[in-house]
Amino acid sequence: MGGNLFSGALVYKRPFHVNHDQLVQLAQRIADGTATTADISLYNELLSKVDAGEDWDEAELGDRTATEKLLRRRIYQHAGIRRNMLWSMVVKTSVAAAIAALMVFTGMKLWKAGSQQKDGDKLMAGKAMVPGSNKAVLTLANGETVVLDSAGNRVMQQGSATIHLRNGEVVYNNTAAQQQAFNVLTTPAGGQYQLVLPDGTKVWLNAASSLRFPAGFDGKERRVELSGEAYFEVAQDTKMPFVVQSGDKQVQVLGTHFNLMAYQEEPSTDVTLLEGAVKVIHRTDTALLKPGQQAKLVDTRRIQLVLHADTEKIIAWKNGFFSLNGEGTEVVMRQLARWYNAEIVYAGKIPDLKFEGSIKRSYELADVLAILEESGIHFKIEGRKIIVLPA
Repeated sequence: MGGNLFSGALVYKRPFHVNHDQLVQLAQRIADGTATTADISLYNELLSKVDAGEDWDEAELGDRTATEKLLRRRIYQHAGIRRNMLWSMVVKTSVAAAIAALMVFTGMKLWKAGSQQKDGDKLMAGKAMVPGSNKAVLTLANGETVVLDSAGNRVMQQGSATIHLRNGEVVYNNTAAQQQAFNVLTTPAGGQYQLVLPDGTKVWLNAASSLRFPAGFDGKERRVELSGEAYFEVAQDTKMPFVVQSGDKQVQVLGTHFNLMAYQEEPSTDVTLLEGAVKVIHRTDTALLKPGQQAKLVDTRRIQLVLHADTEKIIAWKNGFFSLNGEGTEVVMRQLARWYNAEIVYAGKIPDLKFEGSIKRSYELADVLAILEESGIHFKIEGRKIIVLPA
């Protein structure tokens, strides 16, 4: 049984060494809710014989604990069996194997109709909130707008600038455009996009963000303006420094890799350096960053320097993950609001929790909330509102 068996979440590299048909029949009974205690015991016994020693690649699959929580939730909701019974008797040997067998029967169509659990119904409401995708609007200097997610692959001309529109990416080629011809790339909540600037600099734009940039660089510097969050891989040019402006804050570089998070709803603007060197300017204060360091900029304070930033966590969004390690409720919920285009409402005191692990951003909201609820937090969904209930 090879291949990808869970929408990119589980990869089986070794075959089952048990009676395949018998395992599937038992899985079918569990899925139908007709399994007896003996069926579940036998199912568990067969699973114990499954070769479940596959390697776990966190870069591809996400945090194992978080993924197993998702699988556990899906198994007992799908099967329509009481949570404690199914978890203790079926899943204790191998979450991965259990879900694989269920998938053989269901054809990977989880969330089968028929479960009447209140909790399941609540999470089903969240399935209307699908994860974000490649969505953006490009506004040209003449005011023309191009909806990129429906524009298809094509080539546009703006003066001497050639603009290539591809799936999820905009590429500018230009050596002679005047710097005054500014364009703006804007992603909505629930959108992301990639951009290659005329100098070859690569930009990953996160949800609810915008980047204003010239169609060509011809002055003493390469200046762009950011609102929201973006990851930059700046093409090196010692004669023309690259400058990112965000309000009254600036990041100056020659050639480097860094992340700039400047959402207005966040308490600080964060500049995190992964490679090269950058100079951060905030009003009258400046700081020079080395790789692995972060500058936190708060309007009324001096630059705060973090000497050993968790760079993997900070750019997890670019690599398709929510990284929750050490984050509190409000920070996590703001991330979900931007990615799923949702409104967050707190029904009482905000739960004082810290989360761990990582979750793939390709999961539907219902699945993400199911994982978070394992930490003791609870939600209610009304339309596009996620209501966080008191602990």
